[in-house]
Amino acid sequence: MENNTRVEIYNEEYVGLNHAYVTMYKAYNRLLEASDADEEVLAVLREILLVFNPTLDRIKSEMTVKTRVKEECACSKDSTQQKAASGGSSPVILHGNFTGD
Repeated sequence: MENNTRVEIYNEEYVGLNHAYVTMYKAYNRLLEASDADEEVLAVLREILLVFNPTLDRIKSEMTVKTRVKEECACSKDSTQQKAASGGSSPVILHGNFTGD
C-alpha cells in the first residue's frame, strides 16, 4: 500500500466524498417529506450532514492549488497571447456548484 500524504488523498478523494454528501442530503430531504419518516434515521442523517459539511470545506481548503485552479485558459490563442503580452499569467479559478442543485 502506498504511503500518500493527507493532501494527496484529499486531492484524489474529494469528489467522491462530496458526491456522498450530496446523495445523503437528497435522501434526507426526501425522507423529510415522507408521511411515515423514521425520526431516528432522520436524526442520524442530520447529524452526519452537520458534521460532514464543514469537514468537506476543510478538505477542500487543504487541497493543492493545482487541483482547484485551471492553469491554462481553454479559450483562443488570442487570450494566451494577450496574457503573454501583458506580462501576466494569472490563473483562472474555477467555481462549481458542489451541492448538485
